Parts: sequence; structure tokens; C-alpha cells
Amino acid sequence: MRLGKLLKYSVFLFIFSLVAFFILTVYIYYFSTNPAGEIAYSFVVPISIFLTSILYSRSINEKGLLRGIELWIIYFAVILLMKVLFKYPAEIKVLYNSIVLISSILGGIIGVNIKSKKTV
Repeated sequence: MRLGKLLKYSVFLFIFSLVAFFILTVYIYYFSTNPAGEIAYSFVVPISIFLTSILYSRSINEKGLLRGIELWIIYFAVILLMKVLFKYPAEIKVLYNSIVLISSILGGIIGVNIKSKKTV
């Protein structure tokens, strides 16, 4: 585990998620009249962690399964910390976090197996 890169990509994950939430909120507020569009909020975090896991495991280039799990552990620890600090009474959704874990693992595996284009 390279702690510097893990923290760098963890910050990237949260910035990417916040930007995606902001864009989605602006779109729904100004342009959408369909209330079913709010379902898209549940897809932001799995997609964000998938893309970040691809980038993280590609930069490390070894053991994509573990790199995906590492990134998910950081995500889950921050979520737990926020629930404790803000005294948020909602329970942890096991199915949703399992889906996020699977998307993180898949991103890690795919990121290791993507070949980077090198100029010869």
C-alpha cells in the first residue's frame, strides 16, 4: 500500500463525487421536471468509486483487487466518521455498500489490466 497515492486518490474520489452531485443537482433543479430523475443520485458514488479505482490501480499497477478494497475502506471510514460526527441516525445500507465495494473491486481489476500506451 502506498499511502500517499491512496490519500491522493481518496481526495480525488470525494472531489469527483461532490462535482457530480453538484452537476446533477443543478440539472434537476433547473432543467428536469421529472421527479424520477432523482434516482440518479444513487448511482453517483458507485460510478465515482469505479472510475477512481481504475485510476488508482492503474497508477500502482499491481493487485487490483486489493487496491479496490483499499479505496472502499477509505470511503467507508469517511462515511462512518461523518455519521458519528454529525450524529446522523440512519443505518448503514449493507446492500448499497456491497454494490459500492463490488464496483470498487471491478475498477481496481480493470485498472490493473488496462495497458498504458507507451511511445517506443
